[in-house]
Amino acid sequence: MSEQNLRIAQLYPVELGVTGDLGNVSALQVRWERSGDGRTVEHLRVGRGDALPADVDVVVVGNGPLSAMRLVADDLGAKSAALETLVAAGTPLIAVGGGAELLSRGVTPVDGDALEGIGIFDFAVERTHTRRVGYVVADTEHGRLVGFEDHASEWTLGAGVEAYGALTAGSGSFARGEGRGETVRRASAYASNVQGPALPLNPQLTNALLATAAERRGLVFEPGSPDLDRLADGAREAILQRAGKVFNSIGL
Repeated sequence: MSEQNLRIAQLYPVELGVTGDLGNVSALQVRWERSGDGRTVEHLRVGRGDALPADVDVVVVGNGPLSAMRLVADDLGAKSAALETLVAAGTPLIAVGGGAELLSRGVTPVDGDALEGIGIFDFAVERTHTRRVGYVVADTEHGRLVGFEDHASEWTLGAGVEAYGALTAGSGSFARGEGRGETVRRASAYASNVQGPALPLNPQLTNALLATAAERRGLVFEPGSPDLDRLADGAREAILQRAGKVFNSIGL
């Protein structure tokens, strides 16, 4: 394998890929390829029954309904030790929505049996009757995080996880001091309810993940996508102008 080749593992792309989650893979791929001559990406689709390679550089886990979460839960449990090893070693990871909740300590639904998580992140999830739908904005150490939220859950954070974003618009995922927060962090791993998908809309987070992946390889990551930045800036500005609007439904 070339040292310039980035290996991205996407977990359960069939079951957990309902909110444009392939876009997060694409954002990582394009920005890596444009950051230097000869840089390539290997996109590994890791489904049920597939082994999670030990030498991946970035892990992406997408969103899905509770039914899909239950479908992959046992298989994810079998992969939990391998995933924990990667995260503990500093491998960048981004998990969104249902995928993020599967990496928590567990999910308590409104109806039905609780769903045990694999505990990569120290938070617990309680599903609620109130659905939170609309644009979300949060201030983070990497800049402003923007996107779209559509979930009916409340996260309760434990001591082993860091609140990444301080909410400035939207509902967010958890209480943070006297306010609200969105997205949690453990080292270079992030769990979020930001959709859109998140990474094309947030180049600063994409670049942070790629910079970490490069550093772990002894490489340097220099962002080189001004055209993509301009597109992201336009989309971000449109979201910021509409932030605070409450949606009762989503038109399909």
